[in-house]
Amino acid sequence: MSRTQALLGWLEDKSDWLSPLVVKEVRQMVRGREFHYSFGVSLVVGLAVAFYAAAIASLGDGTTGAGSFTALMVCLTLLGMLVVPVGAFSALRTERMEQTLELVTVTALSPRRVVVGKLMAQAVKLVTLFAAIAPFMAMSFLLGGIDFFTILISLAVLFLWSLWAAALFLFLSTLFKSRAMSGVVFGAAGIMMLFVLTLGRSVFFGFSFYFSSGFGGSRSDFWWGLGMLASGCVMTTVNLVLLAENRLTVPTQNRVTALRIGFFAQFLLMVAWALSCLAAGPSPRTDAAQVLAVIAGMHLAVVAMFTVTEDLAVPRRVLLELQNGSRWGWLAAPLRPGGGRGAAYVLIQMVLLVLTVLILDADLLGQTLAICAYICAFSGLPAYVVRRWRSNRISAFKLRVVLLVVVALSAILPDLLYYVFGKPEFLDLDFGRRHLINPFRALVNWSTIVTSGWVVVPLLLGFAGLTAFVGLMRLGAVPAAMTREPAGVPVLD
Repeated sequence: MSRTQALLGWLEDKSDWLSPLVVKEVRQMVRGREFHYSFGVSLVVGLAVAFYAAAIASLGDGTTGAGSFTALMVCLTLLGMLVVPVGAFSALRTERMEQTLELVTVTALSPRRVVVGKLMAQAVKLVTLFAAIAPFMAMSFLLGGIDFFTILISLAVLFLWSLWAAALFLFLSTLFKSRAMSGVVFGAAGIMMLFVLTLGRSVFFGFSFYFSSGFGGSRSDFWWGLGMLASGCVMTTVNLVLLAENRLTVPTQNRVTALRIGFFAQFLLMVAWALSCLAAGPSPRTDAAQVLAVIAGMHLAVVAMFTVTEDLAVPRRVLLELQNGSRWGWLAAPLRPGGGRGAAYVLIQMVLLVLTVLILDADLLGQTLAICAYICAFSGLPAYVVRRWRSNRISAFKLRVVLLVVVALSAILPDLLYYVFGKPEFLDLDFGRRHLINPFRALVNWSTIVTSGWVVVPLLLGFAGLTAFVGLMRLGAVPAAMTREPAGVPVLD
């Protein structure tokens, strides 16, 4: 047996070990029209760009390669950010429409291996499409105007974000089972991707501008930024895979712990990148603290919305697994299923966020505490009130709808009630005391709140939210609540 055959056999064995679905999906992919059309169009576009660049190379000044590289990157971006995600969306959706997904899930394959196999098949498609354009990229380098380093970095970044887009559409395909709702989600996601491509085109082929203009200061700053971009992309891709696994796992199993670990790792990644600015001057540390407070605040708001609204009850099978754990298992209690443990999970991350901002810039401590206060108030307080009123008879999905309604009312009611009962002569939308219950306007105008002495209202909201979080933790710790089967339907079903 030759070395090539041995290598191919080894790769096939490894792909089967990781997920047997990879070989099956790739074989179906190469027989499909979508792959043939996309591969053929990429070759035609590459040839057309190459001939045009070669034709005008003699008339140019030795920088023709920059234009051909940009054109080829546009083609690859459309393939990687639109065509491949469409294939990822159809991968699980077709299985559900043809009712073959149930046959896959009853096998020895876990939901995670199913999702990873589908995603790896799209990665193989990406590699094939990139390989088709690679010779024309080399020609762009030979024509001048673009350096080889920029080509490699641009292709690597585009590949990472294309894989992220495929993981996103793979997760979106698991949200709903009906064909109509899947079509609505697909249309909304397509519009969002077009919007992202319009705003973020410089991310994919703007590295030459980065070096030519000196944006970012030095090459070391560029590597730091590229490291943040790559690590964030990889981490969010992993979490999207975990979200898709969560959607495919049956409710009687523990489908929460892996997801909480993933999002906690994502939060720690944000903290680590912010703390990397400790050796810099005061201005970079302040900027890092501000960015961390905003991004981590949004992260915690979304996480809190989904964790504190989980069913307080734990399925009996999961409860038996938890009872058979080690005596040190209480350390991992916030990572286990249940809305009460979810409240502790969020509070731990809030403490880490506050400590990090305090280390970077103590002047931003008040605004960071306000962010945590509003998150506690608008996630924990409605969840605790509804749980006390309806016990465990309300599903997690309905409780999340209640949270969204409460947030929407907090943004609309202040102005609505003011103009209905106050009857002012002029329409005044400036920030005032009535907007203190609006978390968005209050946090944006935090300096005005501090100078006007209105801090007591966010303080009271934060205290009420923290009390609600503690109440949820106590409700989740009641043994009777943990032994009942959870009511309602799975998330977003």
